[in-house]
Amino acid sequence: MPLQVTLGSVETALGHALALLARRAYTEKALREKLLARFGQAEVEEALRRLKDYGYLDDRAFARAFVEARKKYGPLKLKALLRARGVPEEVVQEAVPEAGPEEALAVLRKYPHRRDKPRAVRFLQGRGFPLGVALEAYRRLAEEEKEG
Repeated sequence: MPLQVTLGSVETALGHALALLARRAYTEKALREKLLARFGQAEVEEALRRLKDYGYLDDRAFARAFVEARKKYGPLKLKALLRARGVPEEVVQEAVPEAGPEEALAVLRKYPHRRDKPRAVRFLQGRGFPLGVALEAYRRLAEEEKEG
């Protein structure tokens, strides 16, 4: 027997979703979970479909904004954070650029108390930069400090 969807319940779910989206951005997965706590599956799916049609729910836009707002993290950490929020893997791969030593070096410059090599490398790895990138960034920082 197919699920019955009443127009009023879809409109209510849609209104609730819009109210949530007005406060902050959500991934499709996160918004679905929030709505399922209050509404049935059919109402939630219809509300999500409408939101996507209107352009209010877009995982790609969410991921791009998320990455842009978190410049202090490397690609490994950004990917893990996006996956934890339910962003699809292909969107994660598109949204997170590969970081080179320049990005890691910029992060190291913001935190001058991280000058000894083991602490600096661990710090960058904790921020999500690969080991090779962290070592290269530290090498460049050490060269800069010798030069001047």
